[in-house]
Amino acid sequence: MKKIFVTAAMLGLGLGSAGAQTPQPADWVTLNFTANIAKPADVAWERVGGNDWCAIAKYLDVKGCTINSGKGELGSLRTIITPTANVVENVVARTSRSYTYAQPFSPTFYHGTMAIEPVDATHSRLVYSLIWNQAGLPDQKARTDAYEGRKVRFQAAMDKMKAAAEAP
Repeated sequence: MKKIFVTAAMLGLGLGSAGAQTPQPADWVTLNFTANIAKPADVAWERVGGNDWCAIAKYLDVKGCTINSGKGELGSLRTIITPTANVVENVVARTSRSYTYAQPFSPTFYHGTMAIEPVDATHSRLVYSLIWNQAGLPDQKARTDAYEGRKVRFQAAMDKMKAAAEAP
């Protein structure tokens, strides 16, 4: 009975094959940041707050972060409070020294990954990757502003995370 209800609900929402819609064209954009850190990977991960689902707020200089559910494990939700909006993010992938989040209500299908990779016993690399579909933005100015804004904002966050990871 449950399967019949779910199938009926999907068809009613246009999610089944009878109501399938043609996907809109995508225009994917990525930004990748790296920083070499003179600390072991586990130490760096702990110091950048990798196990604290809201630690990123202090590096991005936002107004705050609220954990809606979970503690950073798969499926957890947080709200990043920015000067212009409250942005909901959820964990869609997780390892011992990385997490990937999505912004499920973003018109750009935005995702980010933060990770610490070991280089050797005393060094690691901080990696932050962003991907979004800029086709959802209204014009070229909005696309350029989104790209340039994220580039500046996340480079500043990377610099702060590197300093925190390497602090004595």
